[in-house]
Amino acid sequence: MVVEGIVFAVKGIILTECLTRAARTWELFDGIRSHAKKLDFFRRLLDCFECTSVWVGAFVVAYLVYFELEFITWALLFATLARYLHTFYEYLDACRSVKEGEL
Repeated sequence: MVVEGIVFAVKGIILTECLTRAARTWELFDGIRSHAKKLDFFRRLLDCFECTSVWVGAFVVAYLVYFELEFITWALLFATLARYLHTFYEYLDACRSVKEGEL
């Protein structure tokens, strides 16, 4: 039971970050975002990462509890973790470049 709770929390956190970033930055949602931002509430909501993540987090909990589609869940988890790994490798490359430049 404890392990299931930890898995639920980790999946929820990663999905919330992924979907918050999607709602705020992915070009795929530019049209929807531009229409939503015409309303003051949604403009303020989407301009604030923390505000957006609260609402996305509520959606993610409902999604995971009531109607999870595991294929979509795992696809988003893998995509997000791959982006983190890519960012980490870019950081390592930048550190190596700086170190080689200093030698």
